[in-house]
Amino acid sequence: MKRPLKYIFSIFLTVLPLIVSGQSLDSASVTSKFNFDIALDYGKILTIPSGFEKKMEIALGVTIKGKLQLIGELGYGNLTPKEAIKNGSYESDGIYYRAGLAYGGEFISKNYLSLGIMYGMSDFEDRGTVIIQSEVWGDNQEHFQRSGLTATWFEIILISEQKINNRILLGSKFRFRKLRSFENDYEPEVYSIPGYGQTFIKSIPAFNLFIKYRLKL
Repeated sequence: MKRPLKYIFSIFLTVLPLIVSGQSLDSASVTSKFNFDIALDYGKILTIPSGFEKKMEIALGVTIKGKLQLIGELGYGNLTPKEAIKNGSYESDGIYYRAGLAYGGEFISKNYLSLGIMYGMSDFEDRGTVIIQSEVWGDNQEHFQRSGLTATWFEIILISEQKINNRILLGSKFRFRKLRSFENDYEPEVYSIPGYGQTFIKSIPAFNLFIKYRLKL
């Protein structure tokens, strides 16, 4: 069995007992069949001052009986990794979408744990400059720009949330991404995909911090 699959199964085996044991705890506290959720990824906002990337992401969802979450996410990423091209510069930017579901419950008082799966898609473009150095003819710069790029991937997600009050929750989301489709037959190669990460890594872990507002229906 490949290592990424072992990693995914280990997450399931670790988390599922906590979720199952938590069902009896949260059954008495659920008063609404449906909750509408809107969440902001504040962790991405904190990275903006670094200058290496600009990201924004929001999520909308519906929670059914406090257990099943239907989730949709929308984000924008502008990435300028310095290590992408040794002699030159690189930038990629675009929007991305994710949709999926997660299931879980309250495992200790006011703390919730959910496990799920999502499908992601990115529409983006990249651009950059390659500097070809020559002691004889002098340096030469080659510019490139490519638009209409797309990529898709799957994600296993583990969501941890803490209830601050009846409306506000703080949480974190661990992701394990597996690239599904992206043909990288370009010169130079596409280095990064907004919403996913570096193209040459086919399985990527990621971590998000978010604040959620809940409207009970």
